[in-house]
Amino acid sequence: MNIEINTDFLTAYGISADDYLYLYIVQRNGHKYLQTLTLNPDIDSMINKGYLRLSEDKHLITEAFKLLVTSNYDDMFAELIDAYPMKVQSPGRGVRILHAKDPKARANEKAKKRYKQIVKANKNTHDHIIKCLNIQLDVDKDNLGYLQNLETWLNNHTWEKYEDINENKSEDSQRITRQL
Repeated sequence: MNIEINTDFLTAYGISADDYLYLYIVQRNGHKYLQTLTLNPDIDSMINKGYLRLSEDKHLITEAFKLLVTSNYDDMFAELIDAYPMKVQSPGRGVRILHAKDPKARANEKAKKRYKQIVKANKNTHDHIIKCLNIQLDVDKDNLGYLQNLETWLNNHTWEKYEDINENKSEDSQRITRQL
């Protein structure tokens, strides 16, 4: 079993890596994995945060945790469509359409299918992609004419190029060029 952990998510919700792994594995009914891992989950903390409930013989994951890690896929794709520019003014080419306005449009089917493969209804992955998209739009705000079609952007995992860019960068960190 492969589990991706977003450390920003852990920090934002005050969950340790052990707690997250424990909750995730129990949610997926992977109890056999718990026996092979050395985890030190803080059961009391997870109960206090409302992520875990005790029944007579087992631990139950609450809706509060499920809502943090899973979401309605159609809503996530609609949020991506809203955040991604629908059209841009390209130098020398005029207006280019990057995706259809309606998330349910037939023209968006390939992009939607690809996004579903990438996100797998994981809200954390979706939030990370949206965060990177917003950074890209901020960094390239004066150069959006070269923005990729949404489907190409997804296929190329373009958001990954913007993962390590500091959102609060100063003007001094801009690239310095000279004219010869």
